[in-house]
Amino acid sequence: MRFSGHKFGSLELLLAAYGLGVAGTLWDWREHYVGVSLQAPHLMIDVGGLFAIGVLGFSDYQRLGKGASLVIYTLLALVVLIATGPFLLMMVAPHSQLMASLKAWGMTRGAMLIELPIVLLAGWAAWRWLRLAPLQTWRIAAAIGVVIVALGSIWDLYWHQIHPLEMGGSMMTLPPHQLILGGFVLGLIGSAVGVAIVARRSSSVDRLHT
Repeated sequence: MRFSGHKFGSLELLLAAYGLGVAGTLWDWREHYVGVSLQAPHLMIDVGGLFAIGVLGFSDYQRLGKGASLVIYTLLALVVLIATGPFLLMMVAPHSQLMASLKAWGMTRGAMLIELPIVLLAGWAAWRWLRLAPLQTWRIAAAIGVVIVALGSIWDLYWHQIHPLEMGGSMMTLPPHQLILGGFVLGLIGSAVGVAIVARRSSSVDRLHT
């Protein structure tokens, strides 16, 4: 069966990734609402998104050729650096000139281009995962959730560039933040439905063999 063994485990990992993203987004909203600026929620969001991309992109990885694997691993490493680099720099040297320069550059249009690899990798991972089995509504939701999150992240960067004073409790009402949460929730629902369907099918097969 397509939905046995490794695939079932992959769905559970995907569910965990989206759950982490939802938790991180809600935590980030709360921190902004109470006036606390922590980087940990952002790290949860980034890890949740990267985790989802990894699960989607590397399911049944044996089908990837050597050339394709090298390209994808390189792109994934670049995406991880883009997503976690600023966080690590904030932890190590929050008041350094490099951090100040990075923040200033983050308010330029050029910063949006550096986010494109994340969107490309998310789109490829979703497309590849959907090709592994027949299309179903829950599979589409589980796959495109992370693509929506990636697009929302670029929109969020642009939004803060043109609305630099948007802070505090209003963060939870910002359209890009809502889109990011919507992507995580969509993926969470889709993967949860998938886990339930696989569990039910596995249970039925077990009963047939008893």
